[in-house]
Amino acid sequence: MNENKKLRFSREIYPDIYEITLPLPMKNPGPVNVYLFTGKKITLLDTGILQTSGLLKKALRELGLDFSNIEQVIITHGHIDHSGSAKKIVKNSRGKATVATHKEDVMRLEKGEGAFVISYAKFLGLMDVPVKFRFLSVFIIAAFSLLSRKCKVDRKLLDGEIIQMGNYQGTVIDTPGHTRGHICIYLENEKILFSGDHILPHITPNAFVMIDHQSPLPSRLSQKEYFDSIAKVESLNPSIIYPAHGTPIDNFREITDMYRRFFNDRQNLILSILDEGEQSAYQIARKLFPEIRGIMTPLEIFLALSEVYTHLQVLMIDNVVSEYKKKGKLVFKKN
Repeated sequence: MNENKKLRFSREIYPDIYEITLPLPMKNPGPVNVYLFTGKKITLLDTGILQTSGLLKKALRELGLDFSNIEQVIITHGHIDHSGSAKKIVKNSRGKATVATHKEDVMRLEKGEGAFVISYAKFLGLMDVPVKFRFLSVFIIAAFSLLSRKCKVDRKLLDGEIIQMGNYQGTVIDTPGHTRGHICIYLENEKILFSGDHILPHITPNAFVMIDHQSPLPSRLSQKEYFDSIAKVESLNPSIIYPAHGTPIDNFREITDMYRRFFNDRQNLILSILDEGEQSAYQIARKLFPEIRGIMTPLEIFLALSEVYTHLQVLMIDNVVSEYKKKGKLVFKKN
């Protein structure tokens, strides 16, 4: 591109790599950064939601490109703010663009959140969430499907796989925790990591409960997997990290130290609540997040429950907390 040309909708962060920031309707985690790799194999890393595809198109046009030039779309994970425009890009590339993501997140892209709605509802019921919030939470989760379109996945990525991205060779780093199949992309020669939602500079990590399609209770341990993934990235020792939300990170160790302090503080707060006696995850969440109120309360309750339950999973593995069923609900108590 012409180096003297002023870019309005993107910025070059490294030769032939551009960051494009797209708005989201939610306050948190803030706008989403997607990354365009130009050169040998024009690649887009994440896409934003369906409703910002027009802004994405403007960003491409000022670089002399269009959706028809995109050869490959890589999705760091299956949440709608990262994959919402993938199908539209493929359609407008006349089928030339391929879509790649980790095999564990394929179902989210191809079937959407609706595939998990029944399991979400059962999970909320076991956690003792009142019926009205259960119904509204599931409704809101399903409504988010309007921000995305289901999209066929052409390539299922595996840990350690090398993938051509523009003029660069990217290594797929399997980093589950935020979702079952979250990945980061590492440019080893340049020591640059594209972290998706795995590492963010301005908010603490959200290791979402990994709802199973067939079961209301997750078999996987989101928090443990998340911090195992953090250790994996620490071993790479990247020089700079470009996240999906927020500004570039050059103080990685400070961020991860903060994450670990936050995790320990949260564990201790949950244990202090359980000092009062046995309680459901919903009761714990309401005490841990007393500020939850307003129109988005059902969604906030789900996020709070996700955090509480994934912490309880670790406490149960450590034999500090036990669970048992009481009147069809799960109840937790300190050992």
